[in-house]
Amino acid sequence: MMKKFLTAGLLASLMMTGSVLAMDSAAIQEHREKIQENYIQTAEKEGKVAALEERVEAIEEMIEMIVKEME
Repeated sequence: MMKKFLTAGLLASLMMTGSVLAMDSAAIQEHREKIQENYIQTAEKEGKVAALEERVEAIEEMIEMIVKEME
């Protein structure tokens, strides 16, 4: 159940960022690469569920940063 929740949250977050990616794609791409690197490292050390939780949190932070820049 938790895995489905995290996956749904991740997908929703990615959909929300979709239109914003075109605004500052270089900075956002760099941030997404860091998120992916952290995901891989955490998945290897702590498992996929912990990695997904961390990834969702990082994406939420990225969305908040983008929204603040848009204001």
